[in-house]
Amino acid sequence: MTSAISLTIRKYGWRYAGNVAFWVQRLTGLALVGYLILHIHTIRDLQNPKTFDEALHTFSKPLFKMGEIGLLATVILHALNGIRLTMVDLGVGLTKQRQMFWYFAIGVGAVLFLAGAIPMFIYGILNHHG
Repeated sequence: MTSAISLTIRKYGWRYAGNVAFWVQRLTGLALVGYLILHIHTIRDLQNPKTFDEALHTFSKPLFKMGEIGLLATVILHALNGIRLTMVDLGVGLTKQRQMFWYFAIGVGAVLFLAGAIPMFIYGILNHHG
């Protein structure tokens, strides 16, 4: 039974990585555009210090800190997958692009994410003084 499962995983494990990478790039791009719109809207509030202070107070809450951690993941994934796509477009690793997606965009991305998310979680959420 185990050998049948491992054979299936080896046979189809990389099959849909290109499609997943395509949608990851599009969805993270849309999420970043949404964040950019919110960011610009908040910066516009600089004209009114009271409104800006209220916005900063809202953004210091744990829910928004979790959103910042999600933003970190989105930026890292979008950037690393974009680098991978650029390398493929330049002809680097054409035969290994699926493996590059999983090892580079996901693997390296997970390491970078943890390096940034753990301090953000500790200092932004666990030590939150509301």
